[in-house]
Amino acid sequence: MNSIILHHYPPSLFSEKVRALLGYLQLDWQSVIIPPIMPRPHLMPLSGGYRKTPIMQIGANIYCDTEIICRKLNSLSDKPDLYAAGFNAERVARWADTELFRTTVALNFRPEAIAAQMSQMSSADLEAFQKDRAELSGGSAIVAVDPTSAETHFKSLMDQLARSLTTPFLFGDLPSIADFSVYHCLWFVAGNTANAHLMDPWPPVIDFMARMREMGHGQFKEISAEAALEIGCQSRPSLSDEPRVDPTFAGKLTPGIVVGVSPNDYGRTPVVGVLHTWTENEIIILRDDALASEIAVHFPNIGFEVQTVDL
Repeated sequence: MNSIILHHYPPSLFSEKVRALLGYLQLDWQSVIIPPIMPRPHLMPLSGGYRKTPIMQIGANIYCDTEIICRKLNSLSDKPDLYAAGFNAERVARWADTELFRTTVALNFRPEAIAAQMSQMSSADLEAFQKDRAELSGGSAIVAVDPTSAETHFKSLMDQLARSLTTPFLFGDLPSIADFSVYHCLWFVAGNTANAHLMDPWPPVIDFMARMREMGHGQFKEISAEAALEIGCQSRPSLSDEPRVDPTFAGKLTPGIVVGVSPNDYGRTPVVGVLHTWTENEIIILRDDALASEIAVHFPNIGFEVQTVDL
């Protein structure tokens, strides 16, 4: 099997979710550091224009969004199933990736947090970053919580979280997918010098963070974006022989139809390809890229929209 390649950049909070998971699962991987803003010329032939970070690559299979990335990594490990706790753990993970995420992002948009975060950036870099994020949002609200209210919201959430941590992890003695989703949001808060103190009143949360950090990021080596693209160009997608499109989720859409898949919140640039798979947890389209040839792009079922495309 081709190696796991993670396209990411160090301050990306959703990338930290995957890095921590790779550490816990003890999976070897390769790291491609991408710029935090566009353009990403060596990644776009693989991803088809998907804008969010991180993206995972295994040969000519590309995984967009941490929900599908985490499910794939879970399937590759001999560790206990991260989804064994069932519906409750998955709902907490979804809550963390949405509500808790929005609150922690809003914390980092307070004036003092912005000053701390941007203090090392030149005025030109800051202008480029702001322009890129405006294009990414496309008029949608990335920061859906008022930054002036974010601290109050965060304190309420930390109260609830601290009361829930009666075991080493949220659902027992072993971590579940919920722990990684909660962790990466709190990691984002702790990484900003203006916000790090906000968790001080909750020792159970601080202890939980320490347990998660101890997992590390596993064994990895750096490779270039050019090398990752070459791997994609030289590989073929690894898929089941027969398309699997469940009408429960796809409705009247059938295998072979050309569709565009896009997030339903922000970064809504559609990735266009031929529908191959649509099941409870996964959507797969096949792209024929001029440079990378045939690429399979994987998305989660939840959080994405599928529209037919006329070519």
